[in-house]
Amino acid sequence: MNTEVKSIINNVAKELNLSVLDVERAYNAPFELQAIIMKYRTDRKKQYFPSLRIPYFLIFYCPEWNKARLLRKYKKLNETDRSDK
Repeated sequence: MNTEVKSIINNVAKELNLSVLDVERAYNAPFELQAIIMKYRTDRKKQYFPSLRIPYFLIFYCPEWNKARLLRKYKKLNETDRSDK
């Protein structure tokens, strides 16, 4: 986290009379949610990569070029796992 973000978090915490830790948790929450979705909701076999839209904030999604890259990596990992057995 860069110094500008840290100073904004400190200012918001002071203005709202909250702890800095609570404001940092709120700041990190969307990114942690997307990490959970990417880790547990993705189905590589069916080529399903869910997206997440947070209104007035951003959209997390997996573009087609990245899907192809991830699928190649997944296939390569599966091939090496099979050859090890």
